Amino acid sequence: MRPRARSAHGMNFGALAELYDEVRPGYPAQALELAGRAWDGTAVCDLGAGTGILTRTLLNAGADVVAVDPDEAALARNPAPSLVGTAEATGLADGSVSIVTVGQAWHWFDESRAAPEIARILAPDGRLLILINQLDVRVDWVLRLSRIMHAGDVYRPQYRPQPGAGFELVDHALVEFTTSITVDGIVDLARTRSYWLRSNEAVRQRVEDNLRGYLTHEHPIDGEVELPYICLAYALER
Repeated sequence: MRPRARSAHGMNFGALAELYDEVRPGYPAQALELAGRAWDGTAVCDLGAGTGILTRTLLNAGADVVAVDPDEAALARNPAPSLVGTAEATGLADGSVSIVTVGQAWHWFDESRAAPEIARILAPDGRLLILINQLDVRVDWVLRLSRIMHAGDVYRPQYRPQPGAGFELVDHALVEFTTSITVDGIVDLARTRSYWLRSNEAVRQRVEDNLRGYLTHEHPIDGEVELPYICLAYALER
């Protein structure tokens, strides 16, 4: 997908902002440790911040956060001071933040344009922290689930970001975690995927029917289940 088209798809999530907040997982503390410094009082740009799933964690840790996202409907739920902007044009001043966080948004960016912009707004000793939550498709039943959902944002654990603009990877981690969820919750999770958001009603109904069929007959779930995730975390510096 071309960067412009990819970016446009990334602006659809505000349509289901409340549901997104409800079913998408937060980020494990171990992944956030890659910031390499205390969050308290630190100036942070949460880039592609959306509804604020990561933003809330940063605020609770005492960070001074500005949330940047192109989707005004998503930003309306974000608790931090916000700015409508993109990874390629944030609207922030040169060297104005010590950390740029990117939670669940890196794949929407045009890296060749985003990396110089991130470098511009970071202080000289600043750090870029990329966090990617995804279903743990190393587990067979979760792999099948992701295929039914058309979860196309799956990175291999061996993935390493290479944004250019002088950035180098200085630390990385793979953190395993789970979230408790019901069958209805899994269907709601599918509804927050970009594939669902850009599909027509017939396709959406087929995805839901396939999910419920799979979780009723092939991998039956009664009540809640612990859904396995991994968080891929990367710290980069210039």
